[in-house]
Amino acid sequence: MNINIYQIDTSRDRKRICFFGLDEIKELTGEDTLNSGIYDKIFSGDVDCNNLEAVYRMFNTDHPAGYTGRSLSVSDVVEITDGDKKGFYFCDNIGFQKIDFDSSLCKDLTATEKLSVLLIQPGKAPRMVGIPDTLDAMQELVGGYIEEYMPFDDEVAIIVNEEGKLKGLPPNRAIFAEDSKQIADVLVGDFFIVKSPVDSDKYQSLPKDLAKKYAEKFKYPERFYRQNGEIKVHQIKPKERSDAR
Repeated sequence: MNINIYQIDTSRDRKRICFFGLDEIKELTGEDTLNSGIYDKIFSGDVDCNNLEAVYRMFNTDHPAGYTGRSLSVSDVVEITDGDKKGFYFCDNIGFQKIDFDSSLCKDLTATEKLSVLLIQPGKAPRMVGIPDTLDAMQELVGGYIEEYMPFDDEVAIIVNEEGKLKGLPPNRAIFAEDSKQIADVLVGDFFIVKSPVDSDKYQSLPKDLAKKYAEKFKYPERFYRQNGEIKVHQIKPKERSDAR
């Protein structure tokens, strides 16, 4: 389903209604209609959900990559833009209530310029995701402060969690020394690959050719183990994963 999510900007919330239920808001404001002007649109896109309860679970326990809003909570508004359930739904103390809502009065934070990056997570195949071109979004994607790593000749940067190894994040993929099978480094936790032009201090979306190249390079999840005091790596291919089950 395709949805938009709207959340109250607390700096514009003069009547302090954020996180209150619909009936409580009506009592506090003396108005029957929700003030759409204090809301920001913070998400827009397709989600693998069949109903609003599934949307609630996703945006509380398994945020989509690049999502920078708060966990979905009371006073948030979800707009369903397709199907027979089209409309605006207020996240209430219990369930959702269909409401009148003027989204044209909302500030659209999804209009921020986006970057297309290749996200690589432990145990998963690489995938392209779109994130806002902001430091906050990059930090959200890797789960902490970011660090740039550029081991390749192409104009690409690997963006990792700066404290990933200190925090004991799970091993993800190996980086090998040039023209060698010797492991130069082991990347841990979620990381992403983005274009990093040498003549610019700003990252750019990863073009299709480089996205394809590095999706192939990091195609298979990897398992790490020690042998004779050395770290070894083994690629986990689909047949092996199915055999393991």
